[in-house]
Amino acid sequence: MSMISSDTFEFFYKTYFSLVQEPAALPLFLSEIVQKMDDEGRDYFKVSAKRTGRNKDIYFQFKRVNDELVFTGIHTRGDSDGNTQRNHSANQISQT
Repeated sequence: MSMISSDTFEFFYKTYFSLVQEPAALPLFLSEIVQKMDDEGRDYFKVSAKRTGRNKDIYFQFKRVNDELVFTGIHTRGDSDGNTQRNHSANQISQT
């Protein structure tokens, strides 16, 4: 199973906790999220809009490097067209 890179782990947690209204459960189900990403060959996971208090789902994006998932940022998509509405890299988020 992949692991979140230690180089971006802290930044991922800070970003997640700043955006998700129910962040306390993350440590309990993070391994399940990573396992599902591995099983499906995805490099992202989605948090629904109702859990973020925003009007759009938030996608947490990673890059696979060997057996690690390097957190690269977040983005949202429009509900009807699937187009990316906003894209934030890890560097852009850390500057806000």
